[in-house]
Amino acid sequence: MRKGFFMALLLPSLLMCASNLFEESQSVSVPNGCMERIEIKNSYTPIDLFKSSAVCIEEQKYPQAVELYLVATAYGYFDTERVVDKSTRNVLDTLKTEIFGPINANKRNQFAEALRARLDDMKSSCSFLAKLGSPTYYPEYMVQTGVTRGDGLILNYNAKALWEDTRLNYLRCP
Repeated sequence: MRKGFFMALLLPSLLMCASNLFEESQSVSVPNGCMERIEIKNSYTPIDLFKSSAVCIEEQKYPQAVELYLVATAYGYFDTERVVDKSTRNVLDTLKTEIFGPINANKRNQFAEALRARLDDMKSSCSFLAKLGSPTYYPEYMVQTGVTRGDGLILNYNAKALWEDTRLNYLRCP
C-alpha cells in the first residue's frame, strides 16, 4: 500500500516537462530558498512549496525537502477535491514534473530515499500538518487550467471535512 502511495507522490516529479505553465504572480510573500519548517504557512501554494523543496534538494537538505514536498502534495490533493473541474487533477503531476524534473538524478534518488523513510514514519509530519491546518489560499494554479464558471470551487464545500480526509485517507496519518 505504501509503495503505491510513494509512486503516486514521486514518479511524476522525476520526469521532464518542456512547458512552463505555472508562472504565477505571488500575492503572498514567500521566502526564497529552502524553507525551514517554522517558515511554512498554510497560505503557501503547492507551487511555492515544491519550489522550496527543489531548492532543498539542490542543497542536499533532504529532510526539509521531504517536509515541504509532503505539505505541497497534501495541499495539492485538497485543491483537487475542492475544484469543480476534476480534469485539472493532472495539473499537480505536471507541476511536479516541471519543478523536480531538472534536478540531478543522484540528488533526486537521495530525496526519494529520504521520502521513503518518512513514509514509513509519518507521525511528525502528520502532527505538523494538523497544526498547520488546511490551505487558506485560492487555488488559482489549478482553477485556471479548468473549464468552469464562477470561482471554480465546489459550492459550499466542507473545508474541515476535506482537510480531515486529506490527512487521514490521502496521507494515511495515524
